[in-house]
Amino acid sequence: MDPHRLEAHRRMTRALLLLVALCLGALWGPRMAAAQSATTLFTQGTRAYDDLEFDNAAGLLRRALTLQGSDALTPADAQRALMYLAATELLREHSDSARAVARRLVLANPRFRPDELVFPPQVLSFYEGVRRATPAVIGRAPADTAIRPGAEALAVRLYASTFHDVTATLTTEAGQVVRALYAGPISDSLDLHWNGLDSSGTASPANGRYAITVTSLDRQRRVVRILRLPLEVTQGRVDTLPHPPPPADSLLLPERQPMGPGLRAFAPAALAGVAIAVLPGVVANGEDASGARFVVGGTVTVAGLVAFFSHHPGRSIPANAAHNRTLRDAWRREDAEVARRNTERARGMLGIRAGAPVLLTPEAP
Repeated sequence: MDPHRLEAHRRMTRALLLLVALCLGALWGPRMAAAQSATTLFTQGTRAYDDLEFDNAAGLLRRALTLQGSDALTPADAQRALMYLAATELLREHSDSARAVARRLVLANPRFRPDELVFPPQVLSFYEGVRRATPAVIGRAPADTAIRPGAEALAVRLYASTFHDVTATLTTEAGQVVRALYAGPISDSLDLHWNGLDSSGTASPANGRYAITVTSLDRQRRVVRILRLPLEVTQGRVDTLPHPPPPADSLLLPERQPMGPGLRAFAPAALAGVAIAVLPGVVANGEDASGARFVVGGTVTVAGLVAFFSHHPGRSIPANAAHNRTLRDAWRREDAEVARRNTERARGMLGIRAGAPVLLTPEAP
């Protein structure tokens, strides 16, 4: 073969192989990347941080925080990943990026504190400074409770990242203020109380959806963070006493005579009658045997029917019926008493069901 043609053939072959490799990479590359879960990336990122490979660690941690869905990090691991990323960025001398990541962590969980055995003093001091400069709160409330308006109150516990001022109000779903709950400073924690009354202090709000809105303010009285805790309010609802179950079948007696004993008496006679009628050799071998076997078979069957009805199948058993009636009447009385007590407990009560808090963070100036 001509050397020039041979060289051209080799170049074409290499080009085709390269094209195939690129196509395979395009097909399988994303799948291999997706196969790496956020947890795996987070583990690799922390290992790279421990090995002082900060550039690699930053990339892995950011990828771990980006993944969503079933492969995403748990909230606790996401907070740890943010702390590692803030430390990584600081040690890379990217202070603005480190501050932004640390602020994001403070807003996600104002109570987060980094592990002093893992991070060096300069990282701990840096995060503490960001935390103190980032006012934020989180809140916790009972998921489902009931209060007597004016005499009892719903308690919501607030936890703060740092000392700052907050305002707290009960608002309608549309944002209209129903009652002011608090305005002032918060340090580490604070208990909010709502006694179930409106701003006039005389009436409970109508059934519907409300929210406790807590606004964090900085020293310039600018809004830094808004926490909205959804509430569903229902008049007269309270955790009710459970109703008693009806009497178990094992406690009830049969109220009618069963069919079983009668059938057991009838079955042998019926089988014998059929056998006599079908097997002529059992009775006689002569010409008149046929008539005889039917007469005898019918007689035996009739005897079985008499035995069946002598057991009175399906007849009512008065004593058992009275026993069952006593059990059912006792259950109905107990059920009615529980219903009465539940009605009494719910009178004047206010049911409050708290939803998952919603966090709103204005754009940083």
